[in-house]
Amino acid sequence: MEIITTSVHLIDYENGTTRTIVPPEAFEEYISELISHINGNTTVREFTTVSRRTEVISSILHTQAHIDDPEAVQNNVNIIANRLLKKETEAQERIEHLDIQVQKGSLIQALILDETTGNYTYLLAKVEHGGFIDDADFSFKSGFSKDKKTIWKTCIFDLASADPNNVPAKIYSNTAAKYWWYDFLELAPVTDDEHNTQAAFKAIDSTINRIIKDMAPFDHTVIRNAFVSHFKTSDHLDYDSMVHDVMDNYVPTDLPQEKLTALRDRLLELPDERKFDRQFTPVASAITARIKKVYNVYQGIKLQITDEIDHIEEVVSATRETDGTQYIKIKTTENATFLRFYNKQQQVIIEN
Repeated sequence: MEIITTSVHLIDYENGTTRTIVPPEAFEEYISELISHINGNTTVREFTTVSRRTEVISSILHTQAHIDDPEAVQNNVNIIANRLLKKETEAQERIEHLDIQVQKGSLIQALILDETTGNYTYLLAKVEHGGFIDDADFSFKSGFSKDKKTIWKTCIFDLASADPNNVPAKIYSNTAAKYWWYDFLELAPVTDDEHNTQAAFKAIDSTINRIIKDMAPFDHTVIRNAFVSHFKTSDHLDYDSMVHDVMDNYVPTDLPQEKLTALRDRLLELPDERKFDRQFTPVASAITARIKKVYNVYQGIKLQITDEIDHIEEVVSATRETDGTQYIKIKTTENATFLRFYNKQQQVIIEN
């Protein structure tokens, strides 16, 4: 890997300015580590340009074609940085009333040559640019942490694409911020959110059904409900983070720990096998029909679960009497329903 050119711009949307930062020679090591870190990140979503004439990709292609012209290269990276400033300013205006801020940082750009294949890629990375105390003179300075690479957004364009109109891109984002890929980069997702939602949930549901439904039905119910909750409540779904969040801290009741670990590892393989993105915005309505579960309880009675339930194990529980009689106990907030089955006379006998 050879870094052909790099640039760094501090994006200050509060003051409406960009500032070019001239990095020292040693900064190339940081860029190399950053690129390796980003290339090793599989939690990305695939996009494509809608045209080669949009502002960012046309500037990138112009840089590639005029790499020996420093003035042209500088002009192109400035165009891209100024576009990000404009789009971050607009995004901040849209979310101001929500008391949310666009994450502040710097834009790193790099044209990279793969010396083995001769192919070029172009990296854009929005990274944290924070303050620190210099322990040499105890002065306050700003810069990048070499050890802690806090990355907000990235995009890697594959400039080797033979398609005359579209250039493929892989994007990582730590939030649902649409301005990055839609407003700033003017890209279109290869796979839409509805397909990703359906494919991901179907893959998870069929996998946990096959592996643990019969072996550990209680664990299956709790784990499935946890995944439903993520799909129903997340604005931005990071698939790998979701799997780790559900599985890593779960203490199984009937499922052996090694089986739980094996299930987690199996779930992490599904995006590559079932061809869905590891990052997307879930469309809850796309899986409404699949969420519903109906359980037989007693002749003429069925228990139907139609949505995610917070702490389902505390809402629905099962008990078995010494004589073997089994009961399902359901917490209710519906007083009218409660009164339909509340026998005061029987309650007095029980309390006595």
